Amino acid sequence: MPLIALWESSSAVVDQFSIEQVVAMAGNGELRDGSLCSAELRTFFSQVLIPKIATYVERCLSTAFPKNGMVLQDLINELGRRLDFSVENGRYQGTTNSVGFDGIWKSPEGRSIVIEVKTTDAYRISLDRIAEYRDKLITANQIGKSSSILIVVGRDDTGELEAQVRGSRHAWDYDYSA
Repeated sequence: MPLIALWESSSAVVDQFSIEQVVAMAGNGELRDGSLCSAELRTFFSQVLIPKIATYVERCLSTAFPKNGMVLQDLINELGRRLDFSVENGRYQGTTNSVGFDGIWKSPEGRSIVIEVKTTDAYRISLDRIAEYRDKLITANQIGKSSSILIVVGRDDTGELEAQVRGSRHAWDYDYSA
């Protein structure tokens, strides 16, 4: 039985499933860009309560499982929707013909935030690449010049990333007055 049908008929049962089980039940269980699994999972996230989303986020951060970073990306974008942003989901994996952002959040006032989600800052994050995503989105008229970038890091130890951002030219080269 597909995830959404099971959720609609027995939400209490599905509520007991781990996030890994939920992903396995969505579509064919293969989380990829444009897949039925992705669509069902995002629909499911739009229907669960915030405490369950928090449980799923915590699981993505505490336990390595296949595609946990992609699941976390969808959960963070769902949180953006719950904060009244209009959210465009990004790609799980970039391609040469598309911009690899994780999400675009647009405020009711029309401001845009390019979202980049990381489970940890243990690996170097290319600020140049993230700024390039923003620039390409501006060029494609998907966002305006007065947009921002938000890097969401799931773990507490972000000191190196914070220093990297503070010392980066990208921290200072945008005009936010527009």
